[in-house]
Amino acid sequence: MNNGSRNGKRRSRRVVVTGIGVVSCCGVGVHEFWSNVRDGHSGISKIDAFDVSDLSSKVGGQVRDFDPTDYLSAKDAERLGRFTQLAIASARLAVADAGLELDREDRYRCGVAFGSSGAGNGNIADEYYGRYFSGGLGAVHPTAIVEVPAHAAASHVAIDLGLKGPSVSASVGCVTAVATLSQAALTVSSGDADVVVAGGTEACLSRFIFGLLCRQRVLTSKNGDPSRACKPFDAQRDGLVLGEAAGAFILESAEHAENRGARVYGEVLGVGMTATAHHMVMSTTDGSELAEAMRRAMGSGGISPADIDYICAHGVGSPQLDLVETRAIKQALGARSTCIPVSSIKAVSSQPFAAAGALQVAATCMAMAENVVPPTTNLAVRDAECDLDYVPAQARTARIDTALLNAYSFGGTYASAAVRRYEGLS
Repeated sequence: MNNGSRNGKRRSRRVVVTGIGVVSCCGVGVHEFWSNVRDGHSGISKIDAFDVSDLSSKVGGQVRDFDPTDYLSAKDAERLGRFTQLAIASARLAVADAGLELDREDRYRCGVAFGSSGAGNGNIADEYYGRYFSGGLGAVHPTAIVEVPAHAAASHVAIDLGLKGPSVSASVGCVTAVATLSQAALTVSSGDADVVVAGGTEACLSRFIFGLLCRQRVLTSKNGDPSRACKPFDAQRDGLVLGEAAGAFILESAEHAENRGARVYGEVLGVGMTATAHHMVMSTTDGSELAEAMRRAMGSGGISPADIDYICAHGVGSPQLDLVETRAIKQALGARSTCIPVSSIKAVSSQPFAAAGALQVAATCMAMAENVVPPTTNLAVRDAECDLDYVPAQARTARIDTALLNAYSFGGTYASAAVRRYEGLS
């Protein structure tokens, strides 16, 4: 993760995760989120935010235990999009979890890397378009234009926390939070910042977006028991469950973290990203692109398949993508692939697009901290082609020193990140 620093010299500093904030359907705060992921308690429920009576899928990951005024003034809560509200809440939770006292920091040495895929579409944009079509431009607040784009989340996180260092945004579908992890790690590693608040946010549960995904046939049609709708790697899987969420994590240089006595969840070793250059929705089938992303993540961290103790899979319950990921893991890790526990958290957390990778960072860090591999909830019927150790049904105690997490997005972007237990600078 070498890059040029602001004084022209090339530096490379170790990068660690010191704080995690989560707002999700399966918990607000990292500890509630993790306990539900670890114990397989799904947050997926029947959708009641809009009418789904005529749609093929009727379940989703709605965030129900969230009041934006717990984190924002009533005026700001009314003005900002839900994706921005969730981002600010997760960022505040991450800062608190890190024990980071921002008043003691040089604000120009603290940055933001936050992203969203749908951004205001599905929430605030829908409202503004409705006002425009019913009442013309005069019915729409003049600041509407700055609240809809994806970068609104990063900008508002910076404003809310008073962070004046590098601020960037990303919008790469379900890979978004892994992309912001990469950008944040580069910023810290290069010496351009000591602290970066990174993550992803999504509030895309609307009739319009949900209905289009139903027409694409990518969502599950298992509408009986919502908690059992998403079945990653299971032979009876039939599609993903869409959700909303935000996840944030604090990245710091190892020196900065040690100097302030911070608790460290893990060290970011590297990120690998590739593209299929194939199709906006359909993936290639052999898994070679994800395999290459995994190789790059390991290579940038100076590790090999022999070092990997756990893989936090993309695993959304897609008949095609779960098989592609299985094939990719086998290619990237060879014979080692059959010895490594692999699990997906999506049956509990749903798939909140841009926030998904951030929730995987949270789950991976907590798994490492507790030496517990979270289960692939709802995996009951074995698929002959998905034949790795997917930790079905129940968590498992295991030493985790080094882990990979994978992500894939519409448009054909693949990503993998390598994280390891932090043992100190000496």
